Amino acid sequence: MLFHPFEPSSIDKDSQILILGSFPSVASREMGFYYAHLQNRFWKVLGALFGDESIYAKFTKLNKEERRQHIKMQKAFLQSHSIVLWDIVYSCEITGSSDSSLKNIAFNDIFALLHSSKIRAIFLNGTKATMLFQQYCKKLGLPTTIQAYPRYKILAPTESLALKFGRKIHIFSLPSTSPANAKYSLDSLIDSWRILLDFYG
Repeated sequence: MLFHPFEPSSIDKDSQILILGSFPSVASREMGFYYAHLQNRFWKVLGALFGDESIYAKFTKLNKEERRQHIKMQKAFLQSHSIVLWDIVYSCEITGSSDSSLKNIAFNDIFALLHSSKIRAIFLNGTKATMLFQQYCKKLGLPTTIQAYPRYKILAPTESLALKFGRKIHIFSLPSTSPANAKYSLDSLIDSWRILLDFYG
């Protein structure tokens, strides 16, 4: 049984955007931060959206200690853009980094973050994260339905969610930035993830 090895990133009272994955990869567990696999396109997508190449430039050429320093830069970037990263799974059994092998899952208390912040949009990184989030909501008595659009999907929870937090929470399912999601080019990912900018600032 593995437990999620690190906390949500850069959460504070002004946080507005929550990005959720499933469970950290082997590379992320080793580095102690999100999306540390060198082939994951997550940081390239964010860098393109916000015009900041520094969060991924030369990333693959850094040694382990330099990468740890680079992570500090990524954390500062997230906080300055009111973005929080976390994962849905608190504990599980998993083979390597394979989402498809996840079993005996326990969930993080995702909605706890909504009480202590201004988060108004949740972005789910990939199909597995979306399925897990739906299971999490169902467990809490907040079933969701999916509405498909050309570049993303919207999860529509019951009105109980808005009543619970006193504000509308928008939930989007976006294509995975994982290298395993080969059918999406980097440009296609950027186009799909661009909806995130509507909730920034």
